[in-house]
Amino acid sequence: MKKRYKELCTCKHCGKTYEGYKNTSTCDDCKDIDNMIFTQIRVYLRKYPNSNAIQISEALGISTNLIMKYIDEGRLFFGKGTFSKL
Repeated sequence: MKKRYKELCTCKHCGKTYEGYKNTSTCDDCKDIDNMIFTQIRVYLRKYPNSNAIQISEALGISTNLIMKYIDEGRLFFGKGTFSKL
């Protein structure tokens, strides 16, 4: 079994430096905030499945950089969708 080592990480919400495992990007103080924001994004995407990061950002007041970080973390991913004319 591979042993996991802690490393120095920076929280994507508050910018605080903390000791965590690889691929963690949220400190303990911001985990609830992170889960709340991610849940808002999931609910929005269920209602508007073909939305892009800019549309999500404008609708929810979340920065596009944060949405892109969720994609980098593998929590959100690009899907193949169809766009209809407005």
